[in-house]
Order: sequence, then C-alpha cells, then structure tokens
Amino acid sequence: MRESLLTELACPDCHGDFALADARIAAGQIAAGALACRGCGRRFPIEHGVPNFVAAGDRKDVIQTCSGFARNWDEFNDVILDNEALNDELFRDWIAPVDPESFRGQLLLEPGCGMGRWLRVAAGYGPRALIGVDYSTVAYTAARNVRDLENVHIVRADILRLPLKKRLEMIYCLGVVHHTPDPALTFDRLVEALGPNGVLTVWVYGAENNGWITRLVSPLRRQVTSKLPHRLLRLLSKLLVLPLYGLAAAATRVPLPYSEYLRYLRRYPYRYMTHIVYDHLVPEIAHYLPRAELDRWVEKHGLHAQVSSRNGNSWRLLASRLAEALPVALPKTGS
Repeated sequence: MRESLLTELACPDCHGDFALADARIAAGQIAAGALACRGCGRRFPIEHGVPNFVAAGDRKDVIQTCSGFARNWDEFNDVILDNEALNDELFRDWIAPVDPESFRGQLLLEPGCGMGRWLRVAAGYGPRALIGVDYSTVAYTAARNVRDLENVHIVRADILRLPLKKRLEMIYCLGVVHHTPDPALTFDRLVEALGPNGVLTVWVYGAENNGWITRLVSPLRRQVTSKLPHRLLRLLSKLLVLPLYGLAAAATRVPLPYSEYLRYLRRYPYRYMTHIVYDHLVPEIAHYLPRAELDRWVEKHGLHAQVSSRNGNSWRLLASRLAEALPVALPKTGS
C-alpha cells in the first residue's frame, strides 16, 4: 500500500478519515500495520500490503463465487497477463464508447478487479490514481501484479461497503455486477460512490438471446459445476474448449446461433479460452439481466445513460448524472 491511498479512503462505518498505525515499510510501501479511523476508532488491518476491510464470516452468500473466481485467476495468472495486446483490445471493447485516453489525470475505480488484468491496461492511459477493489484473497495477487505501477492501489473490501470517499471521476465495472446477489443494489452503491461529475460504465450478461443458458446451463452450473473440485473443473474446461473452437471456426463460414459471439472468441489462445470457460462454470451466482432492468436502474437515479449490445448477448451501460460528463451526447434516461 502506498501512503497516498490514505487521501481516498474513508471508513465504511462512519465515513471518517484514517490514520496509519503500527506501519511496517518495505520497498517503499506499507507492507503491514493498520488503518485507524479518526471518527469511530475502528481499526482495519493492512495485510500483504493491502488494506483489508473484509471481516471473517462476512457475506457468506458470496464466498463460493468469489473463491471460485480467485482459484481461476490464480491458476491462469500468467497467460492472462502475458496477452497484453489482447487485453487492451478487450478492455476497449468492454468500455465502449468510452475512450480510455480520457482516463488521463482522472481518479478511477475498478470494483471486482480480480487479479489485476484490467488495472494494468487502464493504468497505461495515465489516470492520476486507479483503485482496484476485490472481496476475495485474489486482491493480494492483484497487489503483486501491479506493484510496479505507481498510480495503482489495491483494496480488499465488499462492493456494497466501499471504503472510499465519494468523489470518483470514473468507475468501470466489467463482468461483476451480475455475479452479486442483488445486481440492482450493487448498481446503487456504485452510483453513490461517484463524484458529482463522475461517469460509470458497467458490462453485464444479457437475458436477451441467452434463454438456453438460463434454462439449461445455469441450473447445471449452480447444482453441479460450481461444486466440482478445482482440478476436475479445470479438466472439464479444457475439454469443452475443443468443440468451442470448432464452432467458432464454423461461425466464420456459415450462420450459426451465437455467430457474433463465436467469431469474437476466435481471437483467444487455447489457455486463455480455458480460463474463460472455467469462469462461466465456476460461480453459483450469475444473473442474466434484461435490457428493461438496466433502464429501471437508470431511471431510479435520474441518470443520463446509454445502453448498447455487445456481441448480441450482453449489455454495456454508460451513465452519469451530468450529460456533459459523458463522452457522447445522450438524452436523460434514454438510450
């Protein structure tokens, strides 16, 4: 943890500022110690260089989903980070129509940062500070992966209780909201974390064109694959990649269901694709959200917003309280 992170943190209980306590410095960073709230006096540990706001026994409803993703990201950490050009291309696609060049000099948050893949991409576009938050112990992996990036900070915390001052200029949240027990409440908390001119971009699974997944795959995932041991699920993922590659190749020649998505998958290397398949099979929690649900979120907060389809099976939502803060001119609560 870098001491400069203190200026952005706030107690999740009383919103007070923090003071460092019992700090141990290593290689120019705070490796251990505690954060003591100046308001309520509560203390939170700094572990492996990461401030930890997750108490033992918290949020039992998300433990399986978070720990499953953590195992996956740790397993494929090397192949994910090694594909820098691909990661940059994917990131730009997921946050469109936002141009990451607009990050320069901004204060950014990535909730659900995992092992730090998108943090490394976003940091290259020059934000003055970029904060990654994750609930699971993969936050410590992320801290190791971004240790060389001076503008990146890692926090272990609950997305529903973000220990941050509400002045963020940009939040990008990719593939996270739909893996929380209550996506609407999660969206509420992200909006609350924005500063007055802040911009929020979210990518979620869509209900549209995914009926076969919600009817067939989701029950199988909840009841079977999410409960498999890691090695068995990893083997199953490797086996499923082979026919998936075949379908992706066929989709370039003949019209198939999911053709747009299948053609998109062809750019992934084999091990990277294995990680993606594992990612779909491991969580207990995965919501497929209809467009109308996103519109309700926007209307509730009176936001200026744009909802766009990605690959015909998921949604990008771009929103802000101020139309002029957005990268494109949008009508209020419209599309």
